[in-house]
Amino acid sequence: MSIGLFRWYAPDINYRRAASNRLKEHFPDKSAQVWDSTRSWQSQLAPNRPRHSASVNLMMRYMEWSCALYRAVQEHGMSQAEATVLVETIMWDAFQPVQAALFKLSRLRSAKRETRVRWLLGMMTRRFFTSPFCHRHLPSETGMAFDVTRCPLADYFKDQGVPELTEPAAGNLDYRMAREWGVELVRTQTIADGAECCDFRWKFPATRAS
Repeated sequence: MSIGLFRWYAPDINYRRAASNRLKEHFPDKSAQVWDSTRSWQSQLAPNRPRHSASVNLMMRYMEWSCALYRAVQEHGMSQAEATVLVETIMWDAFQPVQAALFKLSRLRSAKRETRVRWLLGMMTRRFFTSPFCHRHLPSETGMAFDVTRCPLADYFKDQGVPELTEPAAGNLDYRMAREWGVELVRTQTIADGAECCDFRWKFPATRAS
């Protein structure tokens, strides 16, 4: 199993590792100072961290670090647009090994891509995106469909005054994951944008082994 999967369960170490590489690219002369600012912001956010289930708490730690870094890099002169891109890049660097390892693991379930993706999405909604996430599963003729009717990640960023960070820190990773799994994700609305739900529509290609 990929070591990246195990790193996911050490968010402070994993996020710093991912952020360090990217900060050196964007702040070659002061990456250490930017990280110190990030740590300072994180220490201010930590006492008010929401408490949920263990799996959601783990994700919240990554959201907390993303919020801290987002504020720190702007303090050091990065534009808001650049900061959102940086947050997404760092979060994908941290998460990509996890989803890759899970997709490899799903081969033990089946050789068919559709079966593997259905199993993975079902497992993730049951075991990772647990309460207070709320899901509404729907029938689909082209793949798998569900709505997320409550999202604590969106709630967190809204409470922090940075609702624009929900997509780069969390939502956009779904599209990247879908591409790596060889399926398509269509989402027309999100809670972060003021909708009542996030509509996830996963479309599977013609069944084939992979």
